[in-house]
Amino acid sequence: MTQESTASPLPRIRLYIARATPNSTRAENNLKAALTCIDGAADGLELEIIDVFSEPKRAISDGVIVTPTLIGLKDRQRLTMMGDLSDDGKLKQLLETLTA
Repeated sequence: MTQESTASPLPRIRLYIARATPNSTRAENNLKAALTCIDGAADGLELEIIDVFSEPKRAISDGVIVTPTLIGLKDRQRLTMMGDLSDDGKLKQLLETLTA
């Protein structure tokens, strides 16, 4: 997980996937499961799931070169996590940081 700076008034997360590949499907399922486990996370975040094949320019503009990639944006903070999001601890930390 890395931290970068960006400007965003509302906490939001973007999950970049590559269609219905196994890793992308696992990442989407792991993210949805984590959102249900953290009180208020699903209500406190704007979630976008972006297919890089359908919207390649968005992936490029966000600097996404690997899928799946999760980007969390809050205030001037940018949190990034790559892979199938199976590391529950890192995913929970990212979501809690965004919803705090």
